[in-house]
Amino acid sequence: MPDLRPDYPRLHALLGDALRDLPDALAEKMEDALSDAAATSPPSAFFTHLLGHGRNLRADGQPWTETRLSPGRAFDLALATRCASGITALTAVLQASHVARENDDPDCYPSAALVHGMFDACHALSLQIERCLVP
Repeated sequence: MPDLRPDYPRLHALLGDALRDLPDALAEKMEDALSDAAATSPPSAFFTHLLGHGRNLRADGQPWTETRLSPGRAFDLALATRCASGITALTAVLQASHVARENDDPDCYPSAALVHGMFDACHALSLQIERCLVP
């Protein structure tokens, strides 16, 4: 027979299948407390910045539609577009990291090593764009 218990998403994320061992009344109170805590905690500047950035700026992955191009050249230009979109996304994350560093608790922003890795990724993507654009 299927379990007909109510759904407690926050509590399930915290406890997993151990949630089944809790009485419904206790699970409901704990879920309400977790919901209240999530509602009262200030949003992270990092994620707030990212949510507002980059809508409709990503490459769609479609072949380049310019006429009179060879299929190989069309592929190169489409790859360059996707790489440029990757750089755009990475710079948005880097900017959000900077905003978080200025406004958030130190536990809320990426480590220096991760930021360095994102700069390295931007560099690698820009080199790939250069390779794609050379005729």
